[in-house]
Amino acid sequence: MAKSVFWSKMLTACIMMLLVGAGTMTFAASASAHGYIESPASRAYLCKQGVNTNCGQIQWEPQSVEGPGSFPQSGPPDGQLAGTGRFPELNVQTESRWQKVTIHGGENTFQWYLTAPHATKEWKYYITKKGWNPNKPLSRDELELFCYYPGDGKRPPNTVTHTCNVPTDRSGYHVILGVWEIADTGNAFYQAVDVNLVNNNLAAQKSTPQNTDAPIPSMINWLKSLWPGN
Repeated sequence: MAKSVFWSKMLTACIMMLLVGAGTMTFAASASAHGYIESPASRAYLCKQGVNTNCGQIQWEPQSVEGPGSFPQSGPPDGQLAGTGRFPELNVQTESRWQKVTIHGGENTFQWYLTAPHATKEWKYYITKKGWNPNKPLSRDELELFCYYPGDGKRPPNTVTHTCNVPTDRSGYHVILGVWEIADTGNAFYQAVDVNLVNNNLAAQKSTPQNTDAPIPSMINWLKSLWPGN
């Protein structure tokens, strides 16, 4: 009987230790989670909402896409820019894999929700170039910087908004990569936003003929008026 009680107590103690360990791990994971782009909704945030499916662990923590900073000189390797090395599901890149958010070229507001604000070095926004291949892993050479905000080493509020001019010289499916560089660590947070970019001016330019010959008849009549006998 004594042995039975002893092993019962040992089993209870082990279970308690496991529960405490699991709680500590959960707290550590939550404490290391920091921020995501909620508008326009990022790839990770749409996973949290269930709009993007089969996302893996990121659906529970869209704020945790953290990787090496100093992008693009450093940072995650090409092919891992959307999910870093922590969330490989986000790195899958095809034309049809992710839901797109429709935005228009020109002035747009990008809004981050920060679960744990950090002293900030800078905010950077990149977009895929004209003619990029949406069926290849996302790489640095397919991105160009279009918006930048300094952080000045300050700790931002939980909600941060930036007004950026999205390029108006391209349309269709593009990926915008938001990078939040941290001042007091060597890391950064990465958020890929899949957009259906609409630029109506491009369609208007293609469909409207250029009437370059319109002034010519008027010029001919003027020249005739100068000729004697006419």
